[in-house]
Amino acid sequence: MRRVLFYLIPVVATLILIQFIRPEKNLGEPDKGTDFIQVSQMPDTLAGIILNSCYDCHSNHTRYPWYGSVAPFSWILNRHIAEGKAHLNFSSWGVMDKAQQITQLDQICEESSSGSMPLKSYLLIHRSSRLSDQYIRAICEWAESESLKILTEK
Repeated sequence: MRRVLFYLIPVVATLILIQFIRPEKNLGEPDKGTDFIQVSQMPDTLAGIILNSCYDCHSNHTRYPWYGSVAPFSWILNRHIAEGKAHLNFSSWGVMDKAQQITQLDQICEESSSGSMPLKSYLLIHRSSRLSDQYIRAICEWAESESLKILTEK
C-alpha cells in the first residue's frame, strides 16, 4: 500500500498542478467582412455543414467541449486548432487573394473527399460532424462553382 501511495501522490499532484497551465482559447467573433460563410454567400444548408464540421478547428471561434478546459486535453485541442488554422482559417477568407481562395476551395473538396477532414480523432467525439457522401458531393460541387465565380469576377 505504501508503494502505491508513493507513486500515486506525485501523479495526482502533477495532474492538479497542470490544470493551472491553460492555453488561450480560440473565442474570436466572426467578422462579416472576412468570414467565409458571410463572404461566399453559400446556401444555408451547406453553411450549416461547414460550421458543424470545420469551423471548430478552421476559424477564430471554437465551440469547446467540457474536456477543453482540462489539461492535458486542452493542450491537445489548442495544438489541433493552431494547426488547422495554419492550413485554412475561414475567418480570414475575405482577405485572401483570388488565387489563394481557389486553391483553398480545391483543398476543401480534396480533403473532404479523401476522408482526411474532419480528422478521425475529432470524429470519435463529434460524430455529428461526419460528412456523408451526399454532403461531400454538395461541398465539392459548390466549391467548383465558387471557384468559377471567383475566376470570372473582376
